[in-house]
Amino acid sequence: MSLFLQLEIAARLALAFVVGAILGFERTHQQKPAGSRTHSLVCLAAALFMIISLYGFGSGTDKARVAAQVVTGMGFIGAGAIWREGSWVKGITTATTLWVASALGLAIGAGLYVPALVALGLAYAGLEFYSLKRLLTGREEWLDRQLLIDALDLGSLSMELERIFAYPIKFTTFNASELCVVSFTFGRSVPDPFTLTFSIKEKTVNLVLLYLPEHLRGRGYARRVVQVLLAWAKRQGFRQVTLTSTSEVAPMWEKLGFQRIDPSTFTYRLG
Repeated sequence: MSLFLQLEIAARLALAFVVGAILGFERTHQQKPAGSRTHSLVCLAAALFMIISLYGFGSGTDKARVAAQVVTGMGFIGAGAIWREGSWVKGITTATTLWVASALGLAIGAGLYVPALVALGLAYAGLEFYSLKRLLTGREEWLDRQLLIDALDLGSLSMELERIFAYPIKFTTFNASELCVVSFTFGRSVPDPFTLTFSIKEKTVNLVLLYLPEHLRGRGYARRVVQVLLAWAKRQGFRQVTLTSTSEVAPMWEKLGFQRIDPSTFTYRLG
């Protein structure tokens, strides 16, 4: 192998590392588990596999076999980045960018620099879709979600919870990616607090956490809290309430009218 070819291969590896880091920067900025470091290593490894496939074997071998295994292997890695919480799924975008990083690495390893750079630009534009939408429309997505929170009568839900516990209740709201999250707790500090947290996405309320103080468990408080939440969600115009639960308390959800979607997911249709 000539010195010139070795230098070109080294340049391909360096470019793959930089391209992967650029692609992963948006994930780092969004505080996702796989950021620039992970994406740069994936892209570098894919490029190296492609180079080995092209130059590491004799002319009589199938050059596409190693590249095909990279595609298969990234499918397993990407699946590990996806997890489910209740009725919504997280990690799909991160898994996709890891898959794109491997494709970019294969393209750079094969010497297809211009297609790889074009694909990088398109992928990054896809990741910054909401920023581009904001520039084109002049509207902030988080403002839309804040308008949704402001339109909800959270005060009435707070008062109903106060009647259940005979204790002051406070609530906080914040935006998490595409979700609005609302959390209710006791208004004063206590050793064993109460927590009711749910997320809102479009017309669905997803019950994320219901924690009762130990001295209130087994006395019907959980049932009353959920009944209050269901009635409030219906008044606000939501279509369904979903939750994830262990099988031990599944009978309670079914008695309240929830339908089991899978062994751990339950849905209550409001209209």
